[in-house]
Amino acid sequence: MRLAASGHGIRYAPVVPEVGPPPAARRARGALAVLTRLAVAALVFAYLATRIDLADMRSALAAVRSGSVLAAFTVSMIVNVILAHRLRLLMEAQGIRMPTREAFEINQATAFYGLVLPGGSLTGIAVRFYRLARASGRYTAGLLAIVCDRLATVAAISATGLTCWGLDPHDKPGSALAVLALAAAVVSAVIVPLAAPRPMRRLAAVLGAGGLASLHAWLRRAGRALAVIAHLRARTLHGVLLLSLLAQLAGMATFTLLAWALGLAVPVVALGWVRSVALLVTAIPISVGGLGIREGTLVLLLGPYGVESHDALAFSLLVFAVTIVGSGLVGGALEAVRWLGPVAGPRATAGGEEPRVSRSRGARRGAGPSSRGAHPTPP
Repeated sequence: MRLAASGHGIRYAPVVPEVGPPPAARRARGALAVLTRLAVAALVFAYLATRIDLADMRSALAAVRSGSVLAAFTVSMIVNVILAHRLRLLMEAQGIRMPTREAFEINQATAFYGLVLPGGSLTGIAVRFYRLARASGRYTAGLLAIVCDRLATVAAISATGLTCWGLDPHDKPGSALAVLALAAAVVSAVIVPLAAPRPMRRLAAVLGAGGLASLHAWLRRAGRALAVIAHLRARTLHGVLLLSLLAQLAGMATFTLLAWALGLAVPVVALGWVRSVALLVTAIPISVGGLGIREGTLVLLLGPYGVESHDALAFSLLVFAVTIVGSGLVGGALEAVRWLGPVAGPRATAGGEEPRVSRSRGARRGAGPSSRGAHPTPP
């Protein structure tokens, strides 16, 4: 029971118990999910080890051209800067001022925690949501930025992959085309409600009339937030699309440089659609960091271009080291600087208002959302 004030004085209001499994069950379920992803990665690697000469793979990695690898890492960091600027545009579209540097730090922290914590990319997404929500002071702002950022990424990946697929004259597996087409269809299906949030507000009104107050309020906030993105200025929308395509072209350059580092003679357009398929497949959270899935996909798709299995496996590990581990290490360094550096002062929103989330030392350096002053306020 808890006390509640009313027009007739103080009355007791019943405390509604939390709905959902107990914490121990959630922890057990999370641990099982992590173990399952590790098992998937281990099984795929075990299978590849029986089909590939690992000594030849080690020889290929030993003979890699370090200059091309360094150039690939540099281009990969440029990709991350482009993606950070895109995130800045998405936040500013909601009236939240965020420098590109801060967006870059958040993205790199996402890569770091996704690399070192159990849960992989899902943990990274949770950290990203928390950091964006804390920076904006609104849960829906962080969530909407992540959703739109992901949609823009998948749309650009599928568009680049389909274009390169059409330009590649070689015989290609139909399953790869199916992956690209399915991703494009899913993005199209999701963008339609984003472009027309009014039905969501009508649904919220129906739920509110039915007594589902909490869901009604959440849907109303989501509808208002979606309306912001749906009515983006043409300049902002064009900027998001342009940056998404530039990031994919730079990502293709990273793959090309790593292929050159290993001496692989694969056409650039082929690497373009192979990269898109590999990114889409590894985005499915069935492995840790896409390990095993990425390797199996690249071994399968690069074989028709005359790439030996051990070279394809070496290429995949090189891609993982440069694009995933490299970004994670940069994110870890930035996190160390953030934790050891001075506490930043409050930052105003685009409308000139003070942020709704405390920027105190406890809010900035707390271990999680439970830290005092670290709770974003719902809009």
